Amino acid sequence: MRKAAGIILIIYGSVSLYTDVMALITHFRHIRDPVLTIFFMIFSAFIITGGVFCLKRKYWKLCFASALLAVLIMIGWIYWLTRSIVFPHSSLAWCLLLLIITGALPVIFVCIRKREWSESQV
Repeated sequence: MRKAAGIILIIYGSVSLYTDVMALITHFRHIRDPVLTIFFMIFSAFIITGGVFCLKRKYWKLCFASALLAVLIMIGWIYWLTRSIVFPHSSLAWCLLLLIITGALPVIFVCIRKREWSESQV
């Protein structure tokens, strides 16, 4: 389960980082707050780092913090999408499913397998 959490975090962080970079490159004039986009790029890099450390079985607190950050970013993303006018409410179920897969599962997997990290440091 630890490996699954690491893989999910790496995939989510990579996709998030890619979309942020592409948004800065292509739509820089239309972005309301480029500093916020740069912060999201830093957060995405932190999530990727947490996924890598999850695979290496090092730094449990960092892995858990990056998984929680992924959940918070997904909740903010879903909130922003539901507040926008163009978002169809029928796709809210897909967004919640995405939240469960990319956000909640890594947190659960990291919490369940906490003892694997403590065994590796002895």
